[in-house]
Amino acid sequence: MKYPVMIAVSLAALASPAYAQDLSGFRIEGRAAWEQVGAKATIPNPDFDDEDAASPEFLTGSDDDNGITYGVELGYDLQIGSGLVIGAYAGADFSDSKVCNMLVEDDLACSDLGRTFTVGARAGVPLGQSSLVYVKGGYSNGKFKVAYDPDVTDNDDEEPGAIAAFSKSRGGFHVGGGVEVGLTQSLYGKLEYVYSDYGKGSYRLGTGEGDPTLGIGSDRHQVAMGLGLRF
Repeated sequence: MKYPVMIAVSLAALASPAYAQDLSGFRIEGRAAWEQVGAKATIPNPDFDDEDAASPEFLTGSDDDNGITYGVELGYDLQIGSGLVIGAYAGADFSDSKVCNMLVEDDLACSDLGRTFTVGARAGVPLGQSSLVYVKGGYSNGKFKVAYDPDVTDNDDEEPGAIAAFSKSRGGFHVGGGVEVGLTQSLYGKLEYVYSDYGKGSYRLGTGEGDPTLGIGSDRHQVAMGLGLRF
């Protein structure tokens, strides 16, 4: 919990006297975020018996990991009258979050989220001459490294061996909202929350027709702080 608290304290520092800004034009910002990445893994149960109600068809496991991400965002906003701001943006961030799921006694699947690219649109309402409250949403593309080991000998290590490893991009969506505050005539600070869903990826564990398929679905919650420049 220390990261959300640090971000909240930093936001309080932005509550100094605000400066009037023209909310139309291009902007660029750097951002840092606390995140929680969750993953759910599934694999066909080799002992499945459709006549046995206690035998599940799939083995499943889920877990999450907390961490810090860093990134940048480029955007363009257009202020329409005094009551609406619309805009578009594109960004990239980098994460070191890693989620490992124990599917059964010794089956371990791990998913690492590396970089994420985003594009989207936002709409907001100005507050006075310096602040903006907005909502946003769009497309996300995450790069995942996935590893699977059906025979982990030391569960405390939670490190799968090289039985199967993949690196694949997965597309999904994100939605969120936040607030921006003018710090000078061109500099602004922001705080926002974003939820991302990367959908479910499928990874065949082998090259044979009968080899099982590992499925991993991932999502992410972020609380982000940004410092940007309008020009």
